[in-house]
Amino acid sequence: MIERTLFTPDHDAFRDAFRRFADKEIAPFHEAWEEAGYVDREVWRKAGANGYLCPTMPGNTAAPEWTSCTR
Repeated sequence: MIERTLFTPDHDAFRDAFRRFADKEIAPFHEAWEEAGYVDREVWRKAGANGYLCPTMPGNTAAPEWTSCTR
């Protein structure tokens, strides 16, 4: 396999953390949200609190370590 050089260890950490978040906070509720026709507001709050929403916005202090992944 060819080694990937595009991403840094910070990218890998972000991907791992988001994957755990998605497994815990998104996947178990996906079917119910599909049936309801919307995603529950609480998951958006949790995603924001963990720094997954708008990581490059000034003032996003939820997860400053992720900003290096968006440059």
